[in-house]
Amino acid sequence: MSTLAQPLLPANRLKTAQWAAIGVFVAVALGGATAISPLAGIGLAIMLGVGVATVLRPASILVILTLSIFIEIVSVGGATISRLVAPIALLVVLLELMRGAGRLYRGRQLAWVGGYSLMALASGLWSVSAGATGFLLASLLIALTYMLCYAVLINSEQQLRRILFILACGSLVVGAWSLASFKGYAIGSSSGLQAGRAQGGVGDPNFFANIQLVVLPIVLVLAADTKVRWMRYFLGFTALVGMASILSTLSRGGLIALLLILVLIPFIPARAIFPSPRHKAVVIAFLAVGLLVLFSRPTFRGEVVKRATTIFNQSSATQTDSSAGSGREEIWQAAEHSIRDHPLLGVGFGAFVTVSNHYLYNTPGVDLGKFPPHANGIEAHSAYIGTTAELGPFGLFLFVGMIVSTALALRRTANRARKVGAHFLGRISNALILSLLGWALSSTFIETETARPLWIVIGLSLALPKLVSAHAARKA
Repeated sequence: MSTLAQPLLPANRLKTAQWAAIGVFVAVALGGATAISPLAGIGLAIMLGVGVATVLRPASILVILTLSIFIEIVSVGGATISRLVAPIALLVVLLELMRGAGRLYRGRQLAWVGGYSLMALASGLWSVSAGATGFLLASLLIALTYMLCYAVLINSEQQLRRILFILACGSLVVGAWSLASFKGYAIGSSSGLQAGRAQGGVGDPNFFANIQLVVLPIVLVLAADTKVRWMRYFLGFTALVGMASILSTLSRGGLIALLLILVLIPFIPARAIFPSPRHKAVVIAFLAVGLLVLFSRPTFRGEVVKRATTIFNQSSATQTDSSAGSGREEIWQAAEHSIRDHPLLGVGFGAFVTVSNHYLYNTPGVDLGKFPPHANGIEAHSAYIGTTAELGPFGLFLFVGMIVSTALALRRTANRARKVGAHFLGRISNALILSLLGWALSSTFIETETARPLWIVIGLSLALPKLVSAHAARKA
């Protein structure tokens, strides 16, 4: 007995000594960083905390990444939380691949992702602004890191359920907080048009609506799938809050995409995203009652209806509204002018913002009263127009191909899951197609090329085939 125990004692002492050395190093590093800048100390503390959590449990980085998409407004010294966490997340993925604990499924969508990324990187050779291109390439690298984390680190159905439940919880908390602060337009306020609109933790109503549109179909599947009553009620309430928060963003793209999703759900085969026709009927009735309750509030109904009418009647928008919303036609005209000037390769990834003012001033028919030039330039306000302006038609082809190939991959996974009896995985795959559709439609009005929700969906589309194969192997 004592002989067997002896080898463990030096190892324990060594491990304790190692942790002590790490603690001293961390204390010195934090002290030095804080002495230089308090913000640098906070940022280092966040990174070290994330680092310790991932050392103890590598898959915990998924929880951090999942919650981070809702709180992008949090920054340290100008660096958002995703930029602080991404380097550690990438290191975790590489280590898990080297250890053999993680595996990357090589789906067809991965080839489109590679082509699009290489096109963006190559555009640095002809970009009109190397700085702007470099900044967006860094954002693309973070987005790819999110994709790889979900694709590599999710290795079981239980883990997938846990991550999706955390995603739902993040949607609920941030959505409820946004609804509590919703006051409509507050036109003329010092903070501009967005004051009072639900913005979540990302600081922009349109991007927040884009995130909630991706989460909503997932929450509906989770709510219908669970057999625990309190969790079913919790997730149903989460779906209502998500739907209400999309409406309260007063985002035109969000309103259109939400309407499309709600219209499509009754026509989707019941077992595609629900366990049975009865579950589908209950969900539809629940959403309908929720909408009636929301629109029973005169203030809420008035703001949403007023915003919706501007989609079809631009003259009904106020001057303040025009400068931020209906004025998109002006920046789209400027972007089209840029496309005509650079028809093959575009101005470079992320570089349109640096020439946007030039084209606003020099494009015939642009009404600067509706969309005045911005001091630091502005994006094209459309993922598709912006991509064409920055990467040319071939760049747009790769971008759209990446989205379509992901949807097709999810559909193939759903069919295979149904054949092997992995019904939950099949329903989640179909729900992600609906999420991707909502994302793609709302992205017509904002630039979301490197927004995290898209890349999370792509990552999940690469993780799900592994889980279906594992399920089939267990049955066999």
